[in-house]
Amino acid sequence: MMHQHHPHHLPRFHSPLSSSSEAVDMDPRVWGRLPQPLVDRVLACLPTPSFLRLRATCRRFCSLIYSSPFLHSHLLLSPHLPFFAFAVPSAGYLLLLDPTRQAPSWSRLPLPLPAPGAGQGFSPAAASAGLLAFLSDASGHKTLLLANPITRLLAPLPLCPTARLSPTVGLAAGPTSFIAVIAGDDLVSPFAVKNISADTFVADAASVPPSGFWAPSSILPRLSSLDPRAGMAFASGRFYCMSSSPFAVLVFDVAANVWSKVQPPMRRFLRSPALVEFGGGREREARVALVSAVEKSRLSVPRSVRMWTLRGGGHGVAGGSSGSGAWTEVARMPADVHAHFAAAEGGRGFECAAHGDFVVLAPRGPASPVLVFDSRRDEWRWAPPCPYNPYVGGIAAGGPGFRVFAYEPRLATPAIGLLDATAPAAFLHGMQG
Repeated sequence: MMHQHHPHHLPRFHSPLSSSSEAVDMDPRVWGRLPQPLVDRVLACLPTPSFLRLRATCRRFCSLIYSSPFLHSHLLLSPHLPFFAFAVPSAGYLLLLDPTRQAPSWSRLPLPLPAPGAGQGFSPAAASAGLLAFLSDASGHKTLLLANPITRLLAPLPLCPTARLSPTVGLAAGPTSFIAVIAGDDLVSPFAVKNISADTFVADAASVPPSGFWAPSSILPRLSSLDPRAGMAFASGRFYCMSSSPFAVLVFDVAANVWSKVQPPMRRFLRSPALVEFGGGREREARVALVSAVEKSRLSVPRSVRMWTLRGGGHGVAGGSSGSGAWTEVARMPADVHAHFAAAEGGRGFECAAHGDFVVLAPRGPASPVLVFDSRRDEWRWAPPCPYNPYVGGIAAGGPGFRVFAYEPRLATPAIGLLDATAPAAFLHGMQG
């Protein structure tokens, strides 16, 4: 099912102008004689940012955004874009980083969120398959909004059945289904919270009802301590998130509705650990990876930032006992790069996300640069200053709600069509500004 939406206007990608030497002119006599179905096929193969720029050239190109056959073709044929989204709700836009170029480039994309004062506030919480999830800030029964910033489509999930304060959120979306998990920070009283349970929302076009439902709550392992900024990673039908004091990896098997624990590598020496979805794409499955600073007192183990991948899905032991995780170190930050990174990070921690073969690390310090790791080339490089933000790579210098997500700009996100996309007027007020 392809859900159509007719916004007043679509957002524009704002990006620095490319060099004129990169432009290639096509003979209009050739272009004008191509059959229309062939032209549409060519347009469906364009990356989303390229199509959004091209649609302004004629009325028909612009109307394709409302064509279900074209959106279906674009979903199948357009190239995968392993972008990263830097989100600060108060900014009103996403800062997108394209790591695929030798010099990573920035662009800006407006956020389809309510204007301040038009209802309760929302903060970015998760991302998957072209969708961003925003969680209501007010304590109680949370509202989770799914949004496609490209089409400005916004749809709320039914209220979370369990009252929570600042839970951790996970999202895994496919072409015709999605799963959302809201875990921890249960409000056991107006003045106390505990990490007791998690609520899971499942929507699938093949299920009844296709609009989705909240599954029975699952019980978190004992002594869990979740950090909502750390988020969740998804791989092979399981969600993964970090628990601290001491560090442990919590594993949620969606089909079994059961949580378990897996011991991370070097857990006594980790600092600012993050679980990410590494690899993957349209033709291969993602793996869960752990990225963390390592600080060990022994001189034989120098300080560094390392990345491990988990083999076999990390089958922990249900009920909270720790299983043995099969971790393999796959990357380590070079000493000279780490010296620069550590100076910028200053012990304040860093945001981390992975998309395809790329990993980004963004220190939370003021005016800190963004570091990109290209696993294909085993190469670490610094992103250039962001032209849309005075804080350069640091993106609001560790301001409230600053998050980094793996994000692929997509014209078509049919999974959101499973929900009622006619959001309440309080949510939609101010969206088209």
